[in-house]
Amino acid sequence: MRRRTFLTGAGLAGVTAGSTGCLPGFSRTRPDSGGITLRMTMWSSSPDHLTLFEEIADDFLAEHEEVSGIEFESLSLDQLDMVLTTGMTAGDPPDLTWLPVESSLEYIDAGALLDVAPTLAATPGYDVDDLVPELQERWRVGEAQYGVPFSTGPLIMYFNKTLYAEADVASPADLLADDDWTWEAFRETSRQLTAATGLPGYVVNDFDFQNWTRLLPIMEAYGASPWDEGSARCTADAPEMADALGLFHSMVFEDGSSPVPGRQVDFWGGQAGSTTAFLGASTLLDGADFEWDVLPTPGGPAGDIQSVGQSSIVALSAGRQQEAALAFLAHLTGRENAAKISRFFPPSRSSLLNAEVLAQSSGLLSADQLEPVVEAILGSGHIFPVAPNGARVANALDSSLDEFVYTPDADLDVALPRVCSAIDPVLSA
Repeated sequence: MRRRTFLTGAGLAGVTAGSTGCLPGFSRTRPDSGGITLRMTMWSSSPDHLTLFEEIADDFLAEHEEVSGIEFESLSLDQLDMVLTTGMTAGDPPDLTWLPVESSLEYIDAGALLDVAPTLAATPGYDVDDLVPELQERWRVGEAQYGVPFSTGPLIMYFNKTLYAEADVASPADLLADDDWTWEAFRETSRQLTAATGLPGYVVNDFDFQNWTRLLPIMEAYGASPWDEGSARCTADAPEMADALGLFHSMVFEDGSSPVPGRQVDFWGGQAGSTTAFLGASTLLDGADFEWDVLPTPGGPAGDIQSVGQSSIVALSAGRQQEAALAFLAHLTGRENAAKISRFFPPSRSSLLNAEVLAQSSGLLSADQLEPVVEAILGSGHIFPVAPNGARVANALDSSLDEFVYTPDADLDVALPRVCSAIDPVLSA
C-alpha cells in the first residue's frame, strides 16, 4: 500500500541535546512493496497544514512509482537543530526539512544541504524565473541553490485603533498620513498612549527579551546589524546600533511605554497599543473586541526598511534518498503547489507575492490593508541577517544583550562592546 504518514512530535518534548539513539517520533517505516520512503520534518502540527501537505504528497506518489511512502514528522522549531544533528550523527536523518533562514548559512557552510538548482531547472513547468531573486539570496551561492523559500513573512506593525482613539493620541495611521511614520515619532505617541491609559504603547511580540531578531525592525531602520555583511565581525558596537537599541531601551526603562523584562503583556487581548509580529499572527485577532489595523514598520535614518523572516524547504545531503528528495522538493515548490501553500504561508514567487494572495493566507487582513506591506517587501525588504554557527551566535547574542543591555542602568557605550566581546569569538569559530 502506498501512503503518506504524519508522526507527531509530542514525544520529542523531553529529549535533551545530549540524547543519542532512536528519537521518539522518528520511527522509519518500510513498505512491504520494497519501494523507498521519504521523510520530511516540519514545525507545524496544524491539521489544515498537514492535510494540505498530505494532498500534495498524494499527487507526487501518483507520479513517482519508485516512492512508496512519505512521512511528515511534526516537531517544534526549537527541537529542529537537535533532531537534525542527532539524525545525521546516527546515520538516519530525514531526507527533507523546513529550515529557518537564520540557520541557512550554517547548514550551507557545513555541506549539509543539496544543491537543488539543477533539479529545478530540469523540472517541466517549474518556472525558476518566477522565484523573486532578492528573496532567494540567503539560499544561493553562485549558481547553486540550497533551498526554496515556502514562507517569506514580514514583521509588520499591528495597532489597536480603539485604544488610540480612547487615548486621543495620534495613531500609526495618523503618523503615516502626516509623513511622520518613524520610530522616533512612534516612541513619542507610545509614551503619550501609556500616560493616557496606563497600558504599554508598544510590546514586541514573541520576544520576552530572548529573541533578538524581533528587534530587527528597529535595528534595520537605523542601519544597524549585529555583524557585518560578510558575517565575520561584530558590528553591535556601532553608533547605529547604539541609536537603535537606545530608542528601545528608553521606551522600556525611561518612558515605561514598553514592558520591562518579566512583565507579560498581551496585545492580542487588548492590553497594548501596538506590536510588531509576523503576518500569520493576524489569526490571533479573530474575535478581537477592539478595532485594529496593520502597517509596515516605521522608518528611521536608514530609510523605510521592511524586516522579513523566511523559511525554506531543503534536502539534506546526509539523506538516503537524494534523487527522490530533490524531486519532491521541486514538486512541493513548483508553481501549482506553491499557490496551494500560499494559502497559509507568504510566498516568494512573483506571480503569487501580491496583496490578494497574502490576504487569502492571513484570513483576516484585506488586500487593501496588505498592499503597503507587499510594496515594502518588494521595495525595501531585508531578509533576516544570517551568520555561521547561527544557533551559537544567536545564543551568545541573546545572552549578552540580556546581561549588558536589557537592564535599567545600562550604558550602551560600555555595554555594546561587551556584546561584541561575547559574539566575536563565536562568529570566527
